[in-house]
Amino acid sequence: MVNKDLLKEIKFITICSLCMDIVLIAAAALFVPVINAFAGAMLGTLLLAADMFFLAFTVHNIARDARKGKNGTAKMITSYILRFLFVAAGLYLALNLTFVSIICTAIPLFYPKVIYPLKAILKKKEG
Repeated sequence: MVNKDLLKEIKFITICSLCMDIVLIAAAALFVPVINAFAGAMLGTLLLAADMFFLAFTVHNIARDARKGKNGTAKMITSYILRFLFVAAGLYLALNLTFVSIICTAIPLFYPKVIYPLKAILKKKEG
């Protein structure tokens, strides 16, 4: 199973993503129907959460195997390729569904690039 700290981090990212989805849907509603923006944002956030979970699961397994003296390079590369294919399949699905905005599906995948620096800045200001 995955480490509780990693699950806590995934939960934090998912909650922050849902908050950012509100802004995304409001902005996208100017260009696409609200339901399309909503469906796209939810699918994108689901893809992000699943990708983060698979990453955490892989890291946990590789760390466990490293204690046994095993090299995890091949497992990490395989996991990366599988996660990439999973996200690509989700984006392909969004592209083919008429009620889902592909842009609103893709944008949540970049949320960690915003969330982690903001988290570090806010943590630094507190300490």
